[in-house]
Amino acid sequence: MVGSERRVVITGLGLVTPLGDSPDTVWSNLVAGRGAVRKLESFPVAGLPCESAAEIADFDLKKYTLPRIPWNTLRKSRKYMARDIQLAVAAAQASMADAGLADGGVDPTRIGIDLGAGLISSELDELAPAIERAFEGGGGEFNFATWGRESIGMIEPIWLLKYLPNMLACHISILLDCQGPSNTITEADSSSILAITEAARIIGRGKADVMIAGGADSKIHPLSIVRMALFKTMSSWRGEPGGSCRPFDEERSGWVPGEGAGILILEEREHALARGARIYGEILGGGSGCDACKAGGLDPRGVGIEVAVAAAIEDARLNPGDVGHYAAHGSATRLGDLAEARGLGRVFGSRGVPTTAYKGYWGNMASGSGSVELIASLLAAGRGMIPPALNCDAPDPECELDVVQKVARPTANPIFVKAGVTPLGQAAALVVRAEKAEAV
Repeated sequence: MVGSERRVVITGLGLVTPLGDSPDTVWSNLVAGRGAVRKLESFPVAGLPCESAAEIADFDLKKYTLPRIPWNTLRKSRKYMARDIQLAVAAAQASMADAGLADGGVDPTRIGIDLGAGLISSELDELAPAIERAFEGGGGEFNFATWGRESIGMIEPIWLLKYLPNMLACHISILLDCQGPSNTITEADSSSILAITEAARIIGRGKADVMIAGGADSKIHPLSIVRMALFKTMSSWRGEPGGSCRPFDEERSGWVPGEGAGILILEEREHALARGARIYGEILGGGSGCDACKAGGLDPRGVGIEVAVAAAIEDARLNPGDVGHYAAHGSATRLGDLAEARGLGRVFGSRGVPTTAYKGYWGNMASGSGSVELIASLLAAGRGMIPPALNCDAPDPECELDVVQKVARPTANPIFVKAGVTPLGQAAALVVRAEKAEAV
């Protein structure tokens, strides 16, 4: 990255997704074009625009617990962890094990954490009685005096600790004894890309040798899904559930909720080589941008994503023609995909760049999307393949992109760009070079 002589490599991967929780399993499903979007089963969704979602089945935090962490300790902490937090804690432990750091081995003051997190929805039964009390005797209106005098006392004193976005990083840093720099970025869909970028720069500045970076989120929650419906961002697909999320397709109609966590271990290259670590790839550059649209919302021209991608490529000291593939944000909304395609067109020109999108496989993980999808493209580029964008059966001609369809496309270029952009146009991008994968 520009301004740093310390190179930053990726030495560990941790995944908890609807498509699997190991790199090999996730890769096998991607290259085979198998998605995880199904009819939502966790709770009733009748009356909503779409009944599809990508859920993680049978998640159990105990399965991921490292031997050096007593389960009783983690079990007690678990009651203060919302699902988003548990997903992050599980993926962080998996990434440390994958990096060969399950037993530690790093000076605690030289390992830090930087995570992307989002709005965590409260469990309904924890707030509903207090809210109902505030409506009693109010003629159908919320009574703030009753709320302050009676309702607040009905809520568990530690309730908030389950839902603060910074608690993902807090729990992980305590469990894994990370005494170095710590930060949480709450920038919706661009959060985890921004967090990985910041973590790499912390290592580049010499403030840490190892950083735990990435993000997690779960939108499998009644409040989250109602928000999508109210903001009219939810898919209105009425066909088979697996086809409901359609990035860049002519029939795309919006988000499908998902959940997951993707955590990477970033490490200073010489530090990694000294301990014989396996290297998955190297962070070459990062960038960010914002639409700053006067009318509010996403700029149809895609200025934010253009600025972010161009800045990341420049930070990597590369040219657009050096990029082997682009891992799109691909929200599957009408405006979002079109704006992204327009922004990319100005970066890559008429030549274009092979493009894939992953939300057709596992829906939108929001703050967890960027890191999970970065890992997906890292696995792909290391194996010399670009997975197809699932459900992009008839690419929208207005989205002038070279979308990989139907089957994986071979590539000899290990460099890719992963980007994320929020519905309001805050964008982030990373340039990564994958190392050739070990034979599996």
